[in-house]
Amino acid sequence: MAINATQAADHIAKRDAATAKLTALQTKYGNNMPAGARDAEERLLSEIAEHDNALRGLVGDAVETDKRAAYVNSVVAVGADHLPDEVAKRSFSDVRVLGMPLARTETFSFVERSADAIDAIDTANWKPAPIMLAEAPNGSQLLGRVQTFTHNSTRGYVPVVPQLQASITGRSTELLPDTLTTGAIGTFETVKVMAMVKADHDNLQDYPQLEASIDAALLAALGAGVDDVIVNGGSDGDITVPGLMGLGTVTDSAVTVASVLGAVAQVKSARAVPDTILMHPDTEAAFLASIDGALLAKLPEIVAIPSVPADTTIVAALGNTAVAMRENLGVASATDHPELFYKDQVALAGRARIGDVVVANAAHVQIVKPAA
Repeated sequence: MAINATQAADHIAKRDAATAKLTALQTKYGNNMPAGARDAEERLLSEIAEHDNALRGLVGDAVETDKRAAYVNSVVAVGADHLPDEVAKRSFSDVRVLGMPLARTETFSFVERSADAIDAIDTANWKPAPIMLAEAPNGSQLLGRVQTFTHNSTRGYVPVVPQLQASITGRSTELLPDTLTTGAIGTFETVKVMAMVKADHDNLQDYPQLEASIDAALLAALGAGVDDVIVNGGSDGDITVPGLMGLGTVTDSAVTVASVLGAVAQVKSARAVPDTILMHPDTEAAFLASIDGALLAKLPEIVAIPSVPADTTIVAALGNTAVAMRENLGVASATDHPELFYKDQVALAGRARIGDVVVANAAHVQIVKPAA
C-alpha cells in the first residue's frame, strides 16, 4: 500500500512552516527569550512533534499493510484463501450449530431449524432442508435432480403424475367418466437420517471457524445419507421407504456399453427423457475405460455415487422422480452427558427426514445389474 501522498504533503508543509517560525524566533532572541517567546517556542516544538508523529504513522501503516498483503499473497499461493482467524473468546451461549443455539442438556433434544426458531441475525440465511443438503460441499448429489416436495407434518405428500396415453378419438365418441385416469396424492411416513459429531468445549467456544467446519460436516453426512435412502430405500424398524433400486425395471446383465445403451433406449421408449446415469465410482471407472469418447458425449450425465451397488447402473429420468422431505432440519446438542462432561466435550447432531421415492412409471428408472 502506498503512503497517502496528500496527507503526507500536508503534514510536511505544516511542519516546515512551524520549523521556519521556530528558527526565526531563536535567531531573534537567542538564549535570552522572554516568557512570551518561550511559550511560543514550546508550542512550535509541540506542533513539529505532532506532524513528525503523523508522518511516522503514515509510513508505518503503509509498511504494515504491505507486509500483510505479502503474507496474504503467500497464503493464497499455497492454496488458502484467507488469513487464519484469531482466538475469539465468547460465551458458550453464542455458539451456533446450523444457525441454532446449543441447548444445555445431558441427552440429545432435537429442535427444528425453522426460520422462526433461528436467531434474527441468521434468519436471512435460512433455507429449506433439501436446498441446504444439495448446496453443501460434498452434500447430496441427487436432491438437486429429483423433484422435492417439502412439508412440516409427520407425513409427506407427493403428487403422483398420472400416466396417460394420447390417441385419436372419433368425432362422435362420447366422453365417459369411467374412462378417465385419476390423479393421486402419495401419502407416506418419513424415516430419520441423523449425523453426529463431538468437539472440545473450549475449541467450540473460542474458535468460531469450528462452527463452519462442523456445519459443513453435518450437512455433507446428512446429504450422503439422504442419497443412500433415495437409491436404496431404508427402514427405521417401524417405517420402511422404497428407493430407486426397489422401484425401477431390472435388466439382468453385466454393465457394458450395450446394456447401458439399451437402458437409455427403454427409458426413451417409455416417453421420458433419461437425464442421469448413476454408477458406483468403481463401476464408472471401468465403464469409462471401455467406451469411446464420442459416444460418451451422447449419453446422459454420469453421476458416480457410492450409494449405488457395485456392478450396477441406474439409467433414469430423475426429473420424473419425486421425494418428500421435512422442510426443516433437526438440530440437537448434548452438553452435560456424563461420558462427555468429564472430558470437557460437547456432542452435536443434525437430522433430516425423508419419505418414499415416487416414480411415475417404473420404466422411467432402468436398472442394469448381473443376475443374482
